Amino acid sequence: MSDHGDYARQVRERARQLQLEARRNATPCFGPAVDGVLWSRIRPGEDDEGPKTPILGILEFTLKPGIDIHDESGPPRRLWEAALRYIGSVPGCCAIEWGSRLDNHPSGLTSIFCLVHWDSTAAWRMFQHSPGFTPIIGLLNSDVSNRCAKLGPSGAPSFGCGGDARDRATVVDVVSVAMAAEDAPSPELRSAFEEAWETLVASVTNGHDGLQHSYAVWLENNASTFFDPTPAEAAAAIKQAVFTAFLAWNGARYDSHPIEELCDRLRASLPSSQANGPTTVSRKAVQLINQTPQPEDHHGAPRQPAAQHNSLPSILNAGFLRQCSADLANVREHARQTLNRSISDARARTRLFPAARGSFRSQGELYEGNTPVIPHWRRNPASFHGGYHCVDVVWMQLKARAPKSQGSRIHNQLKDQMSALPGFVKAIWARDVEHKTKLAVLTVWEDEHARGAASQHYRRILDDFAASSIHLAAPLKHQALLMPRSMGAPCLNEWRDPYLEFICFHVPTGVVERQLFEHAYGAFIEMTEPSLVAGIPTACTVDRDAGGWQSDAAEVAEESLGSHHQLFTGVLTWKNPAARQEWYEELFRLACSSYELFGHKLDALGILAAGGVEARFLELQKEYPR
Repeated sequence: MSDHGDYARQVRERARQLQLEARRNATPCFGPAVDGVLWSRIRPGEDDEGPKTPILGILEFTLKPGIDIHDESGPPRRLWEAALRYIGSVPGCCAIEWGSRLDNHPSGLTSIFCLVHWDSTAAWRMFQHSPGFTPIIGLLNSDVSNRCAKLGPSGAPSFGCGGDARDRATVVDVVSVAMAAEDAPSPELRSAFEEAWETLVASVTNGHDGLQHSYAVWLENNASTFFDPTPAEAAAAIKQAVFTAFLAWNGARYDSHPIEELCDRLRASLPSSQANGPTTVSRKAVQLINQTPQPEDHHGAPRQPAAQHNSLPSILNAGFLRQCSADLANVREHARQTLNRSISDARARTRLFPAARGSFRSQGELYEGNTPVIPHWRRNPASFHGGYHCVDVVWMQLKARAPKSQGSRIHNQLKDQMSALPGFVKAIWARDVEHKTKLAVLTVWEDEHARGAASQHYRRILDDFAASSIHLAAPLKHQALLMPRSMGAPCLNEWRDPYLEFICFHVPTGVVERQLFEHAYGAFIEMTEPSLVAGIPTACTVDRDAGGWQSDAAEVAEESLGSHHQLFTGVLTWKNPAARQEWYEELFRLACSSYELFGHKLDALGILAAGGVEARFLELQKEYPR
């Protein structure tokens, strides 16, 4: 026992030494803090600050190329507003104001400036412990500045002046003065600088009636993200004192010349050289776009509607309450414990399958140089498993009184004719589990080239069949997708789990929309993979290499797919219909109980699939000798 204890101590000591060695070579990182205390040092609910100190959170980030957040109907704007509504539900949130820079960003991209007013440091810390903007930042931008400032007892004024910011067209000039910390260490020196600033503002703006008001703060220094920072690491976080002023103008009478003159005179009034480093003055003009969105009505709203949700489309169509969890401090730990228990129960066969996996990164983990990477859907190289088969799917609806044996007969008739075509691998048929009169015939081709070569003859066979069949109740519908060779042949209909689900997402056209959706779909895939430990039964498997984006060459005749949308098909396999129903119902319950862990991921998936989501649940049929 003693030897085991000595060994454990040696392991811990070695790990500590490795961590120290890594820190010597690591680039210092500094996260959001108040009074030098990192956001993560105090858990929500542990703040005992006495009198409340209002906090102004200041976030700035640059959008990825091609993203238009000004389009109020576009997915990026809807994602952003979903995040704002969630943040507005965090207790202590007083107001949210945001806009985009009017002046050109050095990179030429759109830069977003967001101000969040909190009634206390406790509320600000709770926000940092929540997902906050994290899912949206990961989707929309490359880096973020996450700072804050302490305010006076009355807080900061509303830059929109209480009305609709869009009607008032408010423009906010943000002027920042960064100086060495030694140059403004005491309250007296800071107060003197503030008085000089106000005098300068008054002298420059005298006669310009466009200025509505100005407000100034000192930014809090970020703190070292190391758990036990050394004195040198702690000192590195407080090398600068940053004074930031906000000047709100009536946009209709906005003139940039006074603020340019103000900055020039400010620079001229500062010492030209300082032993502790130069003082810099920067300016950003922000067009205020919107104020705090109207909060959702959380009172009396049911957390889980009575209707069953046994498919992903039904879950996404139900919508989600963007509500901050009551016990945010423990939501992550509760989820970990729940998942571990479900995995243990599934291994012991007292439960059919583990629960879905939920996770999130805290808002406080957003700071310069530490933007989260959100997983996205990615197809493996074509050489993986020998490449891909191309699969044609023809959807059929039979008349209500058609014989039950029609599915097998149709399959055999079409297979006999298609098997003579070059590149043909096999054809199987599947029964729609939820619609007794619907079925699908899946034709597997050697590859996309073979499919293209046989396409004309393939369509002619189907057209002749549709013209001669007396059992069809509707025109045929077509779809094409890729399957890895390990799935497509030779035994699609011999899978251990014969239940196959195609989920079709209709995503607005555009390269950016495609990339955003892939990120969201990757997050959904993560939920279905509760553990990497072998031997644990799962309800479903999402095949990352099957399905994907519908290519133009596929010649889809799907009526619901218009020119304004692109089609993505996800392929899931299920143990049985009962497992599918229970898994989706539990996923919906989890999403309703925790927007942080589950809801925001599904919310993003539904928003990005703005054209709708459809699911077809099929049972692959065995092929019997005739």
